[in-house]
Amino acid sequence: MTIKDKALILTGVARIGQDVAKALIDKGVKIAVTYMTTKPELGESVLYIRADLTDSKQVADVVSKTKKHYGHIDGLIHMAAIYKATPWSSLSEKDWDENMNVIAKSAFLVAKTVADEMKQGKIILISDWSVMTQPYKDYLPYNVAKSAIQGLTKSLAKELAPNILVNCIAPGPILKPADFSDEDNAEVLKSTPLQKWGGAEEISKTVLYLLEADFVTGQVLFVDGGRSIA
Repeated sequence: MTIKDKALILTGVARIGQDVAKALIDKGVKIAVTYMTTKPELGESVLYIRADLTDSKQVADVVSKTKKHYGHIDGLIHMAAIYKATPWSSLSEKDWDENMNVIAKSAFLVAKTVADEMKQGKIILISDWSVMTQPYKDYLPYNVAKSAIQGLTKSLAKELAPNILVNCIAPGPILKPADFSDEDNAEVLKSTPLQKWGGAEEISKTVLYLLEADFVTGQVLFVDGGRSIA
């Protein structure tokens, strides 16, 4: 797919999403960006829509406004998520529902609503390198919700072929958390074959690849410096 002048919906523009948005704008892509609380600043060419993506009516409003503004929708990059520790001692049904709703339910709702408006296009979802084989301790609902994203990717790809291609990116150590100690950092680097943090631009490059590729669907692409094989 030639992406210049295509219209895409991008959800979740904090941190890595900011870099993805800028990469798309630089390529001449028209984007509609959703946000919950703080409106991002990406320039006047962007359509900004405040929405709770766990609410089907608000999701429908996002898609409707995007199509009305640009005249068409050609794809979705769904990055919106949460990442909160939920230790076993305090783990609750509320934790489960929050993770499943914000991560898995929102992905289904947005992908289904966007796909129903596209004759052809691309959908990209975001999982996590660890969840299928090395799930993080104290993040049980998060791990399950992100695992569901991988299953959703494959099911959507089969349902929507041949005209809509659906893939998933599973990031590894991309951005070092601000609260990481030197010991934490050393452990990550030791466990990553490429021995470095990837940087947000690696996700942006992967997004651009999947948008432009026309013979890739139903795949989970690990962008993790080899962490998943360590």
